[in-house]
Amino acid sequence: MPLATLHSLTFVGVRPVPVQIEVHLSAGLPSFALVGLPDTEIRESKERVRSALLNSGFEFPSQRITVNLAPADLPKGSAAFDLAVALGIAAASGQLAKAELENWVFAGELSLSGALTGVRSPFALAVATRKEARQGKRPLKLMMPKAQAALAATVPDIAVFGASSLFEAAAHLVGHGKPLEQQTVAQIQSTHTPHLFDMAEVIGHQTAKHALLAAAAGQHHIRLVGPPGSGKSMLAQRVGGLLPALPFEDSLDISAIRSLKGESDQFSQVRPFRNPHPSSSMAALIGGGNPPSPGEITLAHQGVLFTDEVLEFDRRCLESLREPLETGRVNISRSGHQANFPARFLWVCAHNPCPCGWLGHPARECRCTPEQVRRYQGKLSGPLADRLDISIDVQPVDHAALLQNDVAKHSDTPGSATLLTQVERARSIQLDRQGCLNGEMTPGQINMHAKPEHSAEKLLLLYAQKNHLSARALHRVCRVARTLADLDTAIDVQKKHVATAIQYRKSLSEIK
Repeated sequence: MPLATLHSLTFVGVRPVPVQIEVHLSAGLPSFALVGLPDTEIRESKERVRSALLNSGFEFPSQRITVNLAPADLPKGSAAFDLAVALGIAAASGQLAKAELENWVFAGELSLSGALTGVRSPFALAVATRKEARQGKRPLKLMMPKAQAALAATVPDIAVFGASSLFEAAAHLVGHGKPLEQQTVAQIQSTHTPHLFDMAEVIGHQTAKHALLAAAAGQHHIRLVGPPGSGKSMLAQRVGGLLPALPFEDSLDISAIRSLKGESDQFSQVRPFRNPHPSSSMAALIGGGNPPSPGEITLAHQGVLFTDEVLEFDRRCLESLREPLETGRVNISRSGHQANFPARFLWVCAHNPCPCGWLGHPARECRCTPEQVRRYQGKLSGPLADRLDISIDVQPVDHAALLQNDVAKHSDTPGSATLLTQVERARSIQLDRQGCLNGEMTPGQINMHAKPEHSAEKLLLLYAQKNHLSARALHRVCRVARTLADLDTAIDVQKKHVATAIQYRKSLSEIK
């Protein structure tokens, strides 16, 4: 039959899309046409496939060859289709008559000699094949270059076969010679890797530590303000140690995103911690390009985005964080391309209180005028500050306490492992009660689960009216108070919880 159908995969942003590769041979003048919106990388594969087939002992048909990459309306760009196209031509011309191609996904770039060279993002390809198999409820096998097969085989529940050449792949499909071995690796251990930074190393800053504990427990965005060297970055770097290990399925997705960005092809259950430089462009921070690719906020999905010196970022970049902070996703549209990326992260930002940095310092004098301070703090707009739940002033620690550096004298300071236990307990309470973390509650859920008791409600109402809080800010105070109650394992949101939540929000009123 002069028609063969094979399967492969491509990605639209970070979303995997199955691609059906149809090869048809017909009478007419010899030609080779690729249709289905292939880009230059794919169109050039015609010469690679021709040479690879001839150098692998196959005949190249002297017929009219048409290769269709479906869906036809999706632009495609990947040399990973080479293997599927070559096998499709061989199958359609009768040279692989006995080959069973239905339950295979093929990915591999061919050299002119017929050798299979590496493909981009092998881990992401394996994760996508696993998803496709589960959605289609049928077993799928992945064939790819042998050099990367062991890495792809770390993804469970998918059979991975590695071939070093086109001839080896074809021989395995028709049952000729020694079959390829299925790649196997040791089972992934679902353990939480200890964080490099421990909160016990931070001397003092008890209020900031408790605020970070609440932020991690309820997924509340937090701002740290203080003079240079006061410990803002040191505190922020330890937030990752307060977050529980990722669920296995989420770990696969996030590891696949890192693979697509070319950063790592290793599986990890450690939540991401991203620290972009203030000079980062809009495309680097939010995502962009044509076709769109994910940015730092997507790489921080289910983890922490730490923007140190946040007021030095481009204003447009900061304002573009509004949608992801509310929805947990970012939508990017380009001419002919639309992409939707996940971006549900814990935002930790830090900055100095003024341009010179010494406003409020107990020993050094600030040289800035009130207008300079107002303009500097105003770089974080009111609508964006409204999306922050907690703001903490971080003041320098006494020199004597730092020089002593005696752990025994600071034994009252719990380490990250102890704080992590509290976070896991509080998160478990939240998930059992409303099915999401407190920072993600809807207005209806807030009214049902985070409504303060009578005396606490009077205090909150008085503060909201006096400071003209927006509806969003009022709800965020309720969410933080609910998290503080969960950390205390309290059933009701009490007055002390509301008072603490108000105190954590007070410095945000400085931003107009």
